[in-house]
Amino acid sequence: MNDELPAERKIPSTSTRRDISVAIASTHHIPQALAYQIIDTTFEALLDNLKTNGHVELRGFGVFEIVERKGRKGRNPKKPTQEVWIPNRKTIKFKASRLLREELAEANLPQRLRG
Repeated sequence: MNDELPAERKIPSTSTRRDISVAIASTHHIPQALAYQIIDTTFEALLDNLKTNGHVELRGFGVFEIVERKGRKGRNPKKPTQEVWIPNRKTIKFKASRLLREELAEANLPQRLRG
């Protein structure tokens, strides 16, 4: 992965497509609108692949996979004595690749993110 990015190319911890497109546009010297289109197309392709195949593998980054969570009994937060049934639902699971895990282990993470 890359080393430290210059300050003008850093992406905020809570990122939007625009934040990412600004970083890509400045790194590759392309118009921001083009970078945004590339990001949008990439996300659409990932979503289509996830819908079709149930998983997307990005080598060196990780795997996104659709999993079904089983229904279970829960509690109504407004009335904790009342039990409610939470139905089955589909959600996305992410498993980081070995390379990403190693990069993060070596990274200078903020104190709150260290294990």
